[in-house]
Amino acid sequence: MTEIDRALEEGSLALVGEFSSLRVANEYALVVLAMNLDCWLRMEAQGPCYALYAEAPFQVAIEEEFRLYTEEQSLPAERRLEIPLYGSGIELFLLWAMALVLVFMNQTEAMVEDYCSSSLGIFERGEWYRPATSLFLHADGPHLVGNLLIGGVFCVFVSHTLGPLLGWIAILASGTFGNIVTSWLHYPEAFKSLGASTATFGALGLLVGSSVWLAWHARSMRRLGGAVLPIIAGAILLGWFGAGGGDPTSRVDVLAHVMGFATGAVLGLAIALARRNAEVAG
Repeated sequence: MTEIDRALEEGSLALVGEFSSLRVANEYALVVLAMNLDCWLRMEAQGPCYALYAEAPFQVAIEEEFRLYTEEQSLPAERRLEIPLYGSGIELFLLWAMALVLVFMNQTEAMVEDYCSSSLGIFERGEWYRPATSLFLHADGPHLVGNLLIGGVFCVFVSHTLGPLLGWIAILASGTFGNIVTSWLHYPEAFKSLGASTATFGALGLLVGSSVWLAWHARSMRRLGGAVLPIIAGAILLGWFGAGGGDPTSRVDVLAHVMGFATGAVLGLAIALARRNAEVAG
């Protein structure tokens, strides 16, 4: 009796698929491996030539994943669009981190006053540079470190999805436009804000926007998982940073976070759509 037979007899392994082709069997084995689960492939003497086994507790989940995968593969080729995986853009992240640290080391109260995002400065004095320059300013060390550590993770994910250069342009654009919308919603109230967290939430929005478009294009709920995780992460971050509670002394600006996220989602959707149109035209 083989090890697989013993495991089947004990109930620790279960048969999750039978295939007549080794290529197809390997394809479905990759689906299991993509779920971070182990699997075993064995050539059988009778019936379909190749049997795929996996851990019994995950049998139902694997079979459901197989169903979704089979359904997706049956779609027309033009609807099986895959977003290519780009580099991490770690060099651009390090450049961004160096810029934030250098600015913080030389930051003065006058600099904060002149370059933070300001509703009156933008809409009354026409200082449209403020929404962008405020992304480089931080209230204190923990504020800076938090944005570097948390923002860095999501910015790398954006680089993987959109490409390093386009990804970072989109991140900074979503942060900038998020600040503009936030100031507009506060105007004519005298409102000021600073920090890179608007861009961090913009990065989350970019991931959601591109994932939602891919899911819609493929008509696949399975693809929607790429959008759910950033939304959950955004909710966790909002809870972690706090809601501000309407306290005017609080440095937490939930509205800016939400606007950065919303702007990023729209921009991510637009980029994915523009890429698809360019591919079709090409």
